[in-house]
Order: sequence, then C-alpha cells, then structure tokens
Amino acid sequence: MSEKKSSSSSRITWIIANIFYLYEVILRVSPSVMTNDLMCHYDITTGMLGVMISFFYYSYTALQIPCGLILDKLGPRNLIGFSVILSTLGSVLFALTRNIVISEFGRCMVGAGAACAFISCLQIASTVFSQKYFALFAGITNMMGTLGALCGGFPVARSVNAVGWRETIFLLAGVGVVIAIAAFAFIPKVMKIPGNEAVHNSFGNIFRKVIRNEQIILSGIVGGFMYLAVSVFSELWAVSFFMAKYGITNEHASLVSSILFIGFAIGSIPMAVIAKKVNGYMKTIRFSCICMAALFIPLIYVENIYASFVIVFLLGIFTAAEVLVFTCAKNNESPQNAGTAIAFSNGLVMLAGSIFQPVLGMMLDLFWTGAISDRGVRIYDVSCYQNAILTLPICLVVAYILSLFVKETINMEEAEPTR
Repeated sequence: MSEKKSSSSSRITWIIANIFYLYEVILRVSPSVMTNDLMCHYDITTGMLGVMISFFYYSYTALQIPCGLILDKLGPRNLIGFSVILSTLGSVLFALTRNIVISEFGRCMVGAGAACAFISCLQIASTVFSQKYFALFAGITNMMGTLGALCGGFPVARSVNAVGWRETIFLLAGVGVVIAIAAFAFIPKVMKIPGNEAVHNSFGNIFRKVIRNEQIILSGIVGGFMYLAVSVFSELWAVSFFMAKYGITNEHASLVSSILFIGFAIGSIPMAVIAKKVNGYMKTIRFSCICMAALFIPLIYVENIYASFVIVFLLGIFTAAEVLVFTCAKNNESPQNAGTAIAFSNGLVMLAGSIFQPVLGMMLDLFWTGAISDRGVRIYDVSCYQNAILTLPICLVVAYILSLFVKETINMEEAEPTR
C-alpha cells in the first residue's frame, strides 16, 4: 500500500472511530431524558434506576484494558465493527424487556460494545499522526463525544415524547447498523502501527507495566472526579434536577443540561492550546478543578434559570480540561503501549461514574420526603437533589489535591515517556 493510501485510510479509520464514539455517547446519555418513563415502566426508585443505568459503566470499565491490549496488538477494524454490533444488540434488548435483570444485562452489553470507542480514537491519533498534535486530536474527539451528548439530550427527548422511549431506542439501533457496515467496509483489515514492528511484549507484560505506573493511576483518578460533571450530573441526574428545581418539562430541562456539553465542546480544543501555552497540562487541570468546584455551589442553589444557563456553560468549558489526563497517561508510557495506557486511564475515569451514579441515586432516596406521583413514582423535591449533588464539588477538591502528585511532562511538543 502506498504512503498516500495508507495516510488516507488512517484518516478514514480515525473518522469512523470518532463517529462510533459520538454514537456511543448518545446511547450512554439517552436514559437521562427517560428517567420518569423508566421508573414507571420498571416500578423502581431512583437508587435502583441509578444502579440499572450504571451497568453500562461496569462492563465499559472492566473491558478498557483488554480493548487497549487488542488495539495495540491487532488494530481497530474488527474491534470497532463487532463492538458497534454488540452495543446495538444491547440497546434492542434493553428496549424489549420488562425484566430489570435483563435490562441491566442489556446496558452491560451496550457498555461492553462502547468500551473501545474513545480509546480507539486516541490510540489511532497517537500512532498515525504527529505526536505534538495529540492533545489537539484528543480535543477534537472530546468535541465529537460532546456532540453525541447533545444529540442524546434534546433531540432524544423530543423523540421520546413524540414516539415513545422504546421506539427511540430502536431508531438508534438502526443508526448503529449503518456504522457497523461502514467500519467493516472502510477500515483496513491490517493497520500498521509505527514502532510496533520490533515489539514482542506479551499482553501480560504490557498490562503489568501499565498498571504499575502510578502517574497513569493518579491522572485517571483525577480525570474520573472531573468527569463526574458529565458522567453523573449531565448524563443522568441533571434533567431530573432542573425539572424539580424550575418545574419544567424534560425537553426544556435537557436544553439546560445540554448547555454543559456545548461548553465542553467549545472548551475541548482551547484547553489543549492553553495547556501548551502555559507549558503545563496539570496546571490547566488544577485550575479547572478549582473553577468547577466553585461553579457547582451557585449552580445548586441559584434560583434564576438563566443564571443556571451561564453557570452550566462555564462548568462545561472547565470540564473539557479533563481530556488532558489522557495526554499525561500517554506521555508516561512507551508509544507501543499507548492504547493500553489510555485505556487504563479511561477505565479509571469511567469507574468513578459507575460508582457515583448509583451513589447519588441512593442519596436521593435517603433525603426523599415520602411524596408519590399519580403514576406511583417517587417525587424528589429540589432539596433532595441539592444535598446529593453537593458530593460533586467535594470530589473536585479531592481531585485538585491528587493532581498535585501528578508530574508535568517537561517538553510538551516532543514528550518522551518517563518509564
């Protein structure tokens, strides 16, 4: 294959991987605009709903390392293609059943299929494009995920209200089929990874090397606490919170929540540029942690919905700095293990979401006043949400403290791994 064709196929592969990531985020966040329908359908509380939805994260997190190892060794074609199919089948199963155990298994399938989406984008970017632009490509991928979150908000809410939540999921499954066909049709069977020709490390050696790297562990935990603004707040509880706080519909509440994703998209690339300008990924992350913690307090208690729009937008911009933790992880490992390093870090980020989604649901149950709707669903007043969401700024303060122990990469344009 000529260099030109190889370069072209690499770009196509990266584009398809990003489209898959966008699709995966839609599947991930879509339950946030279906909470009342799901609670009524399964006759469950918010705590039980949080556990059911978080099954996505259990499989997603558990498969990060295996997906990273497969990407580093075998390439993206079959992994992406079959992963899209798995997510699509999981979505259909989730929509068809009335059994909560089967629905949890469906969400688990969606998470398992989605496990390779984000790391595929970053691994491809780290191996086929210039290293000095990695943070920029990571920012673009972040932006694609944000577009997915936006599509999973207001548009999905409109569809749910128009045709029903099950029918909406079936429509999304159809989109997945198209993406799977594109993956098998246009991604090369074999993608050469520069520098991997002479590497013969076993899966076990790569795995042990990565999980013993304390810098990757710390950066992943910091990223996880920062990403709670997305994985816990916006993806699950924000719509219900704004509905309770302002007495608005799920469509309008999803618009407020979507503002965070707009800020996240807008901030993704500038955060990478700023980090290079100040010569510090961690400096940017630390500043963002403090700003995010400070913004959550007025967001929880402010009474003006328009002020909430502004605060949520700013919160999204600072949350975008979270993607820099993957650059820190990549720069602290050898190029041949980039996919595994990114995957492990991403697994820690998503682990935080899998823990705190049900935790906030359980806290809502703890503060529940006993009110029941006509449909037999528990009603949570705004004070319940305020008390539960206070957990998030506390986590951000912890993230700031932990970030003090993460080392900066000295030369950010041509960074060498520290080990």
